[in-house]
Amino acid sequence: MTDAPHSHDDLPSILVALRTNAGLRQVDVASRAGIAQARISRAENGHALLTVDEVNSLARLYGADEADSAILLRMTRDAHAGYVDARVVLQTGTTANLQRRFAALERNATQVRAFQPMMVLGVLQTAGYAAVALETTVDDRLVRDRLNRQRHMLEDDRRHWVLVQTEGSLRWAVRSAGLMAEQIEHLIGLSRLPNVDLGVICWETAVEVFPATAFHLYDRATAVVGTHDGTAIITETERIAGYRALFDRLAASAVFDDECRTRLDRIAEDYRALR
Repeated sequence: MTDAPHSHDDLPSILVALRTNAGLRQVDVASRAGIAQARISRAENGHALLTVDEVNSLARLYGADEADSAILLRMTRDAHAGYVDARVVLQTGTTANLQRRFAALERNATQVRAFQPMMVLGVLQTAGYAAVALETTVDDRLVRDRLNRQRHMLEDDRRHWVLVQTEGSLRWAVRSAGLMAEQIEHLIGLSRLPNVDLGVICWETAVEVFPATAFHLYDRATAVVGTHDGTAIITETERIAGYRALFDRLAASAVFDDECRTRLDRIAEDYRALR
């Protein structure tokens, strides 16, 4: 297990492998570790999360060495936290790692649904907008990676995208009116792709829902939720269902297709007038 890095998503399969290598059945583990067999089964199938103390007990029972035990405990703590700290994300090189993780989630999904109340979604950004969002320059590798991700993902017709923005997020004038006019025109072009449904919640639309943050949904398997100081990656079925229901309510308030493009044209024209 120590030959390669692991994320907490690998925890269920590693627990199965360690138990199997130890020649133990779930019922044996339950009687010797004092953990219900049903709980062990759910943990090994990724439907429940054992405590740190429970995993520590299993590591000893399975004969894991000190290094592997330390990795198991770290993975368990990470799974409980479900959180990528922004102090880590913003360190050199780690932001690129996080983008690669998001790209992997997208590659493995047949449907990506996303909502953004404050800024243009990353997968829809121009180079100029991305440079401001990432606090760098347009020729930075992070920006190039984001644009390559946009091109590859949006042009793959095996994947369906449903992307919802608030009008407020598009009228948040990033850097200059010229940059924003270019960005809105870019959105109009992307909205015509056959595998993209782009929606805008117009400012005058009456709503009764208060989403506090942006989030992405990858099929029914994962939700990625952005916060001010980090990114939460959620795989718990019940919590994902809650975000799916929230997205449905938001999408129901948005305009799509020609009506969306008409609204985007109006926003772009407003920026051109400012320029």
